[in-house]
Amino acid sequence: MACDDTGIGYEGIGTAPTGLKSGRRISRETEMMGAGVLILAGAFLYPYLEGIAGSITPGCLLHRITGLPCLLCGMTRSMAATAHGHLGEALRMHLLGPPFFFLVLAVTALLAAEFAFSRRILPRPGSRVWRSIAWGTLGLLVAAWVARLVFFGINV
Repeated sequence: MACDDTGIGYEGIGTAPTGLKSGRRISRETEMMGAGVLILAGAFLYPYLEGIAGSITPGCLLHRITGLPCLLCGMTRSMAATAHGHLGEALRMHLLGPPFFFLVLAVTALLAAEFAFSRRILPRPGSRVWRSIAWGTLGLLVAAWVARLVFFGINV
């Protein structure tokens, strides 16, 4: 095995440097906990970064083209309002924002507890249950979208 100037070994052309191979894979639970931390941090930081985010991202493409909000329009603002204790405003932005925020908070905390105590707390559902959860979530999003259009109108 040869080494380059940095001391990272390599096997030859077309192979990954051996110094970068750890052989360890991050568990799915750790990935989900990290995603939860990022979502929660984003919810808390969004009001301070809203101007920057607005200048970088184009916003909702469906809303720009059709004038109608998509199923997730307002979710980020709703979660940010929930994170800062403005539940009325959060529900006006997206009906599922506060429940989703508290679900992410609870699951992230339980996964952190699992990591700290090295024992499972949350059940691990099978693929059929995940499929049911996905369809149920889609149904809730559609119902919240219709309720938002009926009760609050297009521009929220």
